[in-house]
Amino acid sequence: MFRATRILLAAAPQASKAAPSSLRTKLSTGITGIAVHPEPLSALVDSYKSTLSVLDMIPASAVYRQSAEAITRERLAAVERLGGDGDEASIEQVEQAIGAGIVEELLMQATDELKLAAKMIEFKSWEELEEAPAPGQWEPFRVTPSTTTADDLHPN
Repeated sequence: MFRATRILLAAAPQASKAAPSSLRTKLSTGITGIAVHPEPLSALVDSYKSTLSVLDMIPASAVYRQSAEAITRERLAAVERLGGDGDEASIEQVEQAIGAGIVEELLMQATDELKLAAKMIEFKSWEELEEAPAPGQWEPFRVTPSTTTADDLHPN
């Protein structure tokens, strides 16, 4: 029993020396279940570039491709512009520029978007429907401009 403990204690300092150097000083994200990523900005760049390459397989006229590509390019540009050395200050600048959570959340969003883009290719959502929709099927969802004014809400 003690022999194994001595071996583990002897290996512990070596393991910490062998760990890759990281510029991250943050110990916790403050969100249960989300660990601090050691190199989040490089992982974000990789994920964004992968997403853009997958989106290239979707026709340019597809609305999903247009919107996902615009968001991904905007976020990639922010990471490349502000990423710097990948230290905490650079990471905070990227988080503020994108404005969609901490960098670990951004990485989760980027990973999810990459998975969704692959699913959209599988589903071929840009193609026409196999069957025409029933007459009036989409009427409840039609957006119409409102004609109500503030004066209509408060009669004299």
